[in-house]
Amino acid sequence: MEEEVTPIEGATPAEDATPASVEEVAEPDGEGAVEELISDEEEVSFAGGGEVTIPGEGETGQDNETSAENQEQGNDQTIVQVAEGSGYATFASLVRDTGLEETLKQGGPYTVFAPTDIAFESLPEGMLDELSNDREKLNRVLTYHVTSGEYRASGLKNVNSLTSLETGELAVNATTDEKVTIESATVIEPDIIAGNGVIHGIDRVLIPSEI
Repeated sequence: MEEEVTPIEGATPAEDATPASVEEVAEPDGEGAVEELISDEEEVSFAGGGEVTIPGEGETGQDNETSAENQEQGNDQTIVQVAEGSGYATFASLVRDTGLEETLKQGGPYTVFAPTDIAFESLPEGMLDELSNDREKLNRVLTYHVTSGEYRASGLKNVNSLTSLETGELAVNATTDEKVTIESATVIEPDIIAGNGVIHGIDRVLIPSEI
């Protein structure tokens, strides 16, 4: 005689204990799949190429944004193009006249202190014409306004001097009202970004002492 089993109240029938469907976790199939995963990871990690810069290493007062990053952000115009488009027409024209535009297209990044048109007009009478007729002097004056490396306005406040392409030293100071001066000129329009550098508009033309 079979013993009758009385169901316990609240218990779930055994057949219900089995899930309606069991999802199997698929593992990578063999060595080839593993290699594929590793390959994918490497592609993400090194897709940008080049060296990895560790924050805090090799700091020189320059901003971390490079000319390549500027181009990625859409700032692919050259320094002269950006200067001209920003209203520094006299500076851009003189740079072209001396052939310096080709120099500023290559390499970089550069920091350029571009005098306003009014600053050029405020030079002593006849001086601009004299410079325009003497290509060597004009080249020296213009390269006196350019330094290697990219220095944003915030970075300029942390340096005391910069060496220009003309090899002259430019005194840099931060005033009490948070403005920056370069020699006797004041930065009036900072951080105009170009594809291979940055431009700061200044209110005076810088003249090397030998000229």
